[in-house]
Amino acid sequence: MRKQILFALGAVVVVIGIVIGWYLVTQRHVGRLVAQGKRANILVLGLDKAGNKRRSDTMMLLSVSPSKDVVLISIPRDLRVKLDDGNFHKLNAAYATGGATQARKAVANLLGVNVPFYITLDYAGFEHLVDKLGGVTITVDQAMKYDDESANPPLHIDIKPGAQTFDGKTALDYVRYRGDTGDLGRIGRQQKLLAAILQKGFQNKDYGSVRKLVRAINPYLHTNLSLVDLYDLAKIMHGVDMQHIQMATIPGTPVTIGDISFLEPQVVGMERMIAHLIRGTDILTSSDVTVAVFNGNGARMVASRTADYLRARDFKVNKVANAETFGYDKTYIIALTDTTKAQILQAALPQSTDAVIVSPGKLATHYKALLPYIPDGTDVLLIAGKGFDINE
Repeated sequence: MRKQILFALGAVVVVIGIVIGWYLVTQRHVGRLVAQGKRANILVLGLDKAGNKRRSDTMMLLSVSPSKDVVLISIPRDLRVKLDDGNFHKLNAAYATGGATQARKAVANLLGVNVPFYITLDYAGFEHLVDKLGGVTITVDQAMKYDDESANPPLHIDIKPGAQTFDGKTALDYVRYRGDTGDLGRIGRQQKLLAAILQKGFQNKDYGSVRKLVRAINPYLHTNLSLVDLYDLAKIMHGVDMQHIQMATIPGTPVTIGDISFLEPQVVGMERMIAHLIRGTDILTSSDVTVAVFNGNGARMVASRTADYLRARDFKVNKVANAETFGYDKTYIIALTDTTKAQILQAALPQSTDAVIVSPGKLATHYKALLPYIPDGTDVLLIAGKGFDINE
């Protein structure tokens, strides 16, 4: 009897062990990508090779949510960023000097979002992917011809215009070609080809075929995602409508510093893009704020000078006039719509102005007197009070 009990207990322990083991193996990473309903950001790097060093020739942020909201943001490799050595470099130097860890850190610092995951794919893997799909069909806008004997191996690109089906090598030539439009032109072609790959590889196949494709290209990937993670990612991509995949490119301004050409990140545009696409919010800037400016202290031309000051900082000024009295004891910002817009105006004024944000009710008598002169669509009123002046 005792032996039977021990055997039964042993069997239970074994079963529990098997169940726990199965859970750990199959569920360990389930939900890691989209844990607790959160969006997951993955840095996708396409690698070339220069001598013994690999560089990130293509950089994209793939951002996915459990609700199958998919965002693909291309990141120009020539963006000027500060790396761990404290110096400014082109962004693609991050991978060459510090691998995927530094590349993820650089992109996270640039965009202001957490980037815990990465996937790298080299040229051979890219060619294999396209060939595995049986090629992809692309319409080429104009002839693409380029020769570089100094490349290792020598690079020869010769693609005719028109609709055609690319094999892996031709697809690689297509995304490597720079032409007159430089890196931004390359990014446009990369997005076009990627859309074709997603359409053929994920949208037009059953999920079983998608899993087979993932297994086929997995040996070519270097990533901190497990195979289960990749299946989860593939399932999201398989289930999303191509029309709902949002693609964008980080904006930059061409600059030359020390004979080196960079793209200087357009910070405001970039922050608004990330806020809208990744965080699901919108960032307000001065260009979103419409101001009516009133002279409330009697100083000559103070309202006009203030309006010029604000317009130079991208505010929209729709009214410049005298207030109903010059007896305002301080400068007031009256918030008519979003208080955030009043705060943006307050932050843009010289600190010496000491402008106070109030609601219309706080200055009810004054507001009632000014109301007939306030145009529709005004967000804030700026009333220049005692001691206020703009000398710029």
